[in-house]
Amino acid sequence: MSDIVNIRLLEPGMKVRLSNDATGEVVTNFNDGVWVTLRFLTSPSDPSLEGTEDMVFAQEIMEVLDAA
Repeated sequence: MSDIVNIRLLEPGMKVRLSNDATGEVVTNFNDGVWVTLRFLTSPSDPSLEGTEDMVFAQEIMEVLDAA
């Protein structure tokens, strides 16, 4: 099990991996500790998401890949 990611520390441009192995770049952090907006970079389970943006729940974020 990986460490819990404190999403309050995520900044625009940081790259993260999600629970479904998708990766994304933080676009907006609402600093509410619950939601961020990501631009999907990869999405193995649904390639049509790549390049799109959507709000992502904190529990879906598994790790920080790159700190911009």
